Amino acid sequence: MKKVIMAITGLLLTSMSVWGANRVVVKSLDSEVAFKLSTDQELAGLAVALKFADKDDDVTITGYDFKGTRLENLALKEAIIDNLEKTVVVYGIVLEEKNISPGEGPIVNLTVAGTGKVEFALTTVGKQEGITLVTPLAKEVPVEFEQSSGSQPNLPVNFGLLQNFPNPFNATTQIRYSLPEAAQVKLEIVNVLGQRIKTLVDEFQTAGHKQVIWDGTNHGGDRVASGVYFYRIEAGKFKEVQKMSLLK
Repeated sequence: MKKVIMAITGLLLTSMSVWGANRVVVKSLDSEVAFKLSTDQELAGLAVALKFADKDDDVTITGYDFKGTRLENLALKEAIIDNLEKTVVVYGIVLEEKNISPGEGPIVNLTVAGTGKVEFALTTVGKQEGITLVTPLAKEVPVEFEQSSGSQPNLPVNFGLLQNFPNPFNATTQIRYSLPEAAQVKLEIVNVLGQRIKTLVDEFQTAGHKQVIWDGTNHGGDRVASGVYFYRIEAGKFKEVQKMSLLK
């Protein structure tokens, strides 16, 4: 088993060629970015190394998740983010799980913050160059890369309030929510007694994927104590509450 893993890992650190049957497409969705993989055969591993901005740009990747992606059920998967070099490496390797089936679908969802332009390009991080796809026979297959313009962002289908990131946190945390239609939005922080600590959003907003940062302060600008807090949203008829932890 170790030999198989070493063989796959070794191939993940090699270069790639270009062919139209397999594609990785990066698509910007407002404050989120999705990596979409289209393949015509089973895979036992993949690695994607991309540069997402220039070093001086005001843009960072603040989080990622594999929920609903083609890598969700893999034990060995990760997105390695370097906001100084503006690079991201996404990899997934099959161990005891089923191989990644042929087909199409996302492999990772990234959360992006800042005002700079997000523009992905193939790069080299460590020994990983560009994109590598590996079959169950430890054979590398060619792939091509494409980035959508992002000029027509996909709107969310449902209202939603996502788990803050990071959580627990000790400085700042990001709260994301989705509006499938324009609505009056109120987003508040409350303590365990139900007392309002701070109102983060209280305005009419257009539809889309939204995000706001809480810096752990109250309405007066004072840092609040460590502990459990709740953030609640009201958007039209939609209401939801999530829990988070502040550590110092």
